[in-house]
Amino acid sequence: MSETSLVQALDEAVRRRRLLDHPFYEAWAAGELTVDDLAFYSTQYWRQVEAFPGFLRSLAERVDNPQVREIVESNLRDEVEDDHPAMWVEFATSVGVNRADLEEAAVQPETAACVGAFAHAATTGSVPFALGMLYGYESQTPEVAKTKVEGLRDHYGIEGDGTRYFELHGELDVEHAHELGVALSLIVRSDADRAEAVAGAAAGADAVWTLLDGVARERDLVA
Repeated sequence: MSETSLVQALDEAVRRRRLLDHPFYEAWAAGELTVDDLAFYSTQYWRQVEAFPGFLRSLAERVDNPQVREIVESNLRDEVEDDHPAMWVEFATSVGVNRADLEEAAVQPETAACVGAFAHAATTGSVPFALGMLYGYESQTPEVAKTKVEGLRDHYGIEGDGTRYFELHGELDVEHAHELGVALSLIVRSDADRAEAVAGAAAGADAVWTLLDGVARERDLVA
């Protein structure tokens, strides 16, 4: 199946839940959040960050195609070797949250739903659905990360270690999204596979949107 047409279908599914259109990220870009809002966000998104290598590891174990497995494992190596969770801790620290605070923070139901959705897809969902879900997440990260870096710098005076996580993902996930598109083109062989991949992309975007809903709700940011 054509990689171009498949990626177009994935991107169309993702656009329905474009994360930069979420009120929380809109407020971030406009400098309308407080540092306490950012601190709370850091405790919730941490759960996705810390769990993400496990999603990749579980999915890689289920992939039969050697080329596709290598794409997932390469993504995993980037997460582990660059220690992305440690970079997230640096961001959290820049807004007043230490590692112990991250571990002890109560998990909001929307956060648990997001992490649970990715974990379920990685362990029991079809491979096209699981890869599509990763695409729905990572294909949006570069644009989101760029906006976050600009917002942190321009509105909150945060730079250096506090933005390293986002700066890295602003570049790295361009490659990851492309590779996931390649991986999907290698395993999508039927209309049913294509439907699973597109549904996964929508589910990935929706899961992260739901996490942001929880942050906005708890911080009283949305009427």
